[in-house]
Amino acid sequence: MNGLSYLMRGGPIMYVLLPMSGVAMAVILERYLYLRREKTGTFSILGLLRKGALGENEMPEIRKLLEKANQQHLIIGKILSLFLNRKLSEGDLEHLVEAEALLEEKRLKERMWILDTTVTMAPLLGLLGTIMGIIGSFHVMSVSGLGKPTQITGGVAEALIATATGLVIAIVSLGFYNHLNTTIREIRNAIESSARLLFHLQDRLSNVSASHSVSTGANPVGEDFASKSKPVPAFNAR
Repeated sequence: MNGLSYLMRGGPIMYVLLPMSGVAMAVILERYLYLRREKTGTFSILGLLRKGALGENEMPEIRKLLEKANQQHLIIGKILSLFLNRKLSEGDLEHLVEAEALLEEKRLKERMWILDTTVTMAPLLGLLGTIMGIIGSFHVMSVSGLGKPTQITGGVAEALIATATGLVIAIVSLGFYNHLNTTIREIRNAIESSARLLFHLQDRLSNVSASHSVSTGANPVGEDFASKSKPVPAFNAR
């Protein structure tokens, strides 16, 4: 008897639990790869900005990295690339960074509701399968009496397979759900720290932009910004 045949002895509820486990594993793999990519890109930019704040990195290098992150469709690139637009006033920039951060945060949490639902629903479905199996065992008892104890206890044992399967699915999903949520918080905090550092480096970044425009023959347009004048709006901590 192979593993699948053994699991299917848990009753008809297994036709729901097994596909649910497959969907949960697919979401876990997709979110893990996506968040790992975002985390790597975000922390590389944060490290470069820290060095820039200490004067260890040149601003053109920071500008190129921000442009590259935006081209790669990284969340931090889309948010921090707003600092490259010299036509924005300080107040407009602050509001745009906040709005873009709230919008992009949804991308970090995409499909996480599937894992949350799996953690809650899988044990309940397993319990339902066990109850259905026990009902079947009592039905056998009512028909044949107590003359077939093996058949009755065997039915109960098979029904417990559903509960065990539901618990295993929920436990695995919960572990990865918490791990992925921790990664999301780390990315969110790193983006907020990067935005604060860019507000600090904004004057120097604007000068780089002006120099770049002059070197390419364009007329620099924009205003100088005061550094560290206002706090950067943070992601909603949830």
